[in-house]
Amino acid sequence: MKKTIIIGLITFIVLGLAYGAGIGYYAEKFQANTSFGNIDISNLSLAEAQEKIEADINQQTVTITENGQELGTFTMADLNAQVNTQAFLEASYNNQDPTQWLIGFFDSVEYDNVLMNHIQIDDQAIENALASINILNEGRIQAKDAYIDYGEGRGYFVVPEENGTQLDVEKVKELVVAGIQNGTSSIEVNQAYLAPEVTTEDEKITSVMNQIETVSNTQITLTIAGNEEVIPKETVLEWMYFDDNNQVVFDQNLIYEWLGTMNEKYATYDDVRQFSSTMQGTVEVPAGTLGWSIDRDTETQNIADDLYAGVDVTREPAIVGTGYQNSLAGESDIGNSYVEVDVTNQKMFVYVDGVKVIDTDIVTGQIGTATVTGAYSVWNKETDTDLKGYNQHTGVDYVQPVSYWIPFDDTGQGIHDANWQPSFGGDTYLTNGSLGCINTPPGIMPQVFEHVQLGMPVIVFA
Repeated sequence: MKKTIIIGLITFIVLGLAYGAGIGYYAEKFQANTSFGNIDISNLSLAEAQEKIEADINQQTVTITENGQELGTFTMADLNAQVNTQAFLEASYNNQDPTQWLIGFFDSVEYDNVLMNHIQIDDQAIENALASINILNEGRIQAKDAYIDYGEGRGYFVVPEENGTQLDVEKVKELVVAGIQNGTSSIEVNQAYLAPEVTTEDEKITSVMNQIETVSNTQITLTIAGNEEVIPKETVLEWMYFDDNNQVVFDQNLIYEWLGTMNEKYATYDDVRQFSSTMQGTVEVPAGTLGWSIDRDTETQNIADDLYAGVDVTREPAIVGTGYQNSLAGESDIGNSYVEVDVTNQKMFVYVDGVKVIDTDIVTGQIGTATVTGAYSVWNKETDTDLKGYNQHTGVDYVQPVSYWIPFDDTGQGIHDANWQPSFGGDTYLTNGSLGCINTPPGIMPQVFEHVQLGMPVIVFA
């Protein structure tokens, strides 16, 4: 019995000494069954572990494959790999409890998934390594971004992105390090193709297409002189383009041109008119300043604003000129209140609401300064004013006082009293004609001034 106790005591002492020796040993070593990634650093000092990790990593061979075909190999040393594990190892080392060294023989400590953050690979080195096995982006297919295109009859549509075969060097680096970390030496680079930067699901695409959808479904109807013109969806899409911020913009030059086609269809400004005269029956009157047209500058902006608002609208366009209300009623823009100047018969008539209120002889322009025929409208009325200009017959400037002045075109023609005329009507204009104006007897002119209103048509014909 006494012998048994002595043997047990000796055994306990031996074990205690062995355990204490283990504590002393592992106070300077990593414990058993410790690995860093797939590298065993058991029983190594901090310096030895760092050295082994660097050596093992740099000796590892990387095999590059593409779609299962081997392209070539190189070592991590070829990539100038920098293994920066010292700080991590030191922290791990210091966290060990040497008194638990025995447990290490029955349990493992694995520092997995840490290499990715502790290995640096030089970009140029990996590009050179890839080039050494003839893996170059030059000659490879470049990925294509999704984009918005326009086709006549189809409108705007999305052209999908296309994958390429050019390599993302940063992704290749990640695959190489991940392979080493996981103990895989074969790297499949078809996982590292550069992806398109813009896809069909990208906000850049979807937001623009949403804008296009809103705009293209906006219906603008212009009521022009009683006629409805709906701007076609295809026309709106042709006006549309996008700025640097992918915002819809409308080409106002194209809107302006389209309004020009509407003027050609409806406006009366440039119309040659058939006019039922008092003495000659139906006569043809050249275009003058009379008539209306769509105000293209104003209406271009109005249409753009409507499209930006994206709200359906039906309205009349902005109009300039005279006679629109008559056209709106389906009548001639001359209406039934107007001044009629018959150059051939040297007569002037004033009609108000279809009733002839003035019938007078006149004197029009003589040869060389003949009164220019056309359909005009009164744009001003003045009393006791001076007419100034250049007399082409005498070659001198003139200043002529008149009591009444009614200009009607944009070249200086107008209706005024002429107390210097010895007579009116007949052939007086051939020898004593005006410089283009309608010379009117002073006794009649006050009545003319009273009946003729601003905007009233003045129809001059020969």
